[in-house]
Amino acid sequence: MYYVGRAVTILSLLALVAAVWWSIRLARADAAFRQRTPAAVGRAIELAPENTEHLATLALQAEYSGQESTPLLEEIARLNPRASAPRIRLGLGSELRGDEGQAERWLQEAFSVDRQFETRWTLANFYFRQGRSDEFWTWMRLALEMSYGDRAAAFNLCWQMSPNTKEGAQEILDRAIPDRREVVVSYLIYVLDHRRQEAVAGAANKLAKMHNADDRPLLYAATDDLIEAGMTAAAEDLWQALGNPRPDGISNPDFEEFRVGHGFGWRIADTPGVTHASLTAPAAHRIRFSGQQPESCELLRQVVGGLRPGVRYTLQWEARTQGIASPTGLAWRIAGRSGDIAASEDWSVGKVTFTADSDHPVLLLVYRRPAGQVRTQGQMELRRVVTSLQE
Repeated sequence: MYYVGRAVTILSLLALVAAVWWSIRLARADAAFRQRTPAAVGRAIELAPENTEHLATLALQAEYSGQESTPLLEEIARLNPRASAPRIRLGLGSELRGDEGQAERWLQEAFSVDRQFETRWTLANFYFRQGRSDEFWTWMRLALEMSYGDRAAAFNLCWQMSPNTKEGAQEILDRAIPDRREVVVSYLIYVLDHRRQEAVAGAANKLAKMHNADDRPLLYAATDDLIEAGMTAAAEDLWQALGNPRPDGISNPDFEEFRVGHGFGWRIADTPGVTHASLTAPAAHRIRFSGQQPESCELLRQVVGGLRPGVRYTLQWEARTQGIASPTGLAWRIAGRSGDIAASEDWSVGKVTFTADSDHPVLLLVYRRPAGQVRTQGQMELRRVVTSLQE
């Protein structure tokens, strides 16, 4: 027992000495590595030959000096079988040397050990450079499924791979954009910002089908973009997908559940000296003038959908005023025609006929100070604004 005890003690001391020696060696290696010079990094590797961080730095220094880094990167890959970074660098290096087959093998191996965004994105870029569209679309979709942050670079690549046509836009939507809300939101913002009207409807409808209330402002902005681009049918489809009735003349004629600012709903002009209010029982819209408004200004507008170009219609409304002299200076304008609003403290009906000059003419309510009058101070209420075929 005595000899056994001494043997255990000796072995423990040897283990302690070895640990101390190895700690000192690693400390010396770390001190040398911190100098960051090629010689010092080389010395650090001699002291700790399996430290992949040291090897990676030496490989980078070799690349900067124009030397071959492949053996170092291969050693790093061997020492760290779960690391994608050296395999990506080996793949890109092989591609630069013109060995596309070896490059593809390294990049695919990188993905096999690390299925996060970077390996997918690298493969998508590789296949883009190689002009291999089928593989590009596969890996771009996989990359976008894991993407985060700014995705503009990915979308740029998609548009470089596809033609700037409606068919190209559909190809991107079908083959690259995954059914992930954050990605679809980013893509819709991208196509709106880059004025790619041929892609707006598809992206917006894909997002609308996800039924997230937070997306409604963006989707209404897409509706506006489609209207401005003259893509009225697509705008009407999107408007309806957002839960609105399909446009068929004036939307919301009694100003109930007043939707403002977008699409085929009423839009209030932000005019100094003018305030707007929605009324109930009965539903109506009140406009109050402080007397400080501009001498000529827009008050309301609506893009009127569902009309037929060349067909004659009647615009009819009910209005009443308080404290406003005659003539009021208030008028509706549509398709080159104007209908004055009369001064009346009781509800009165007004009409104007017009010929639709498009399938979505713009209806405006405007104020212009009548000659010989001071600027209006008072209020007007509106209701039952409708269009109908002229009999």
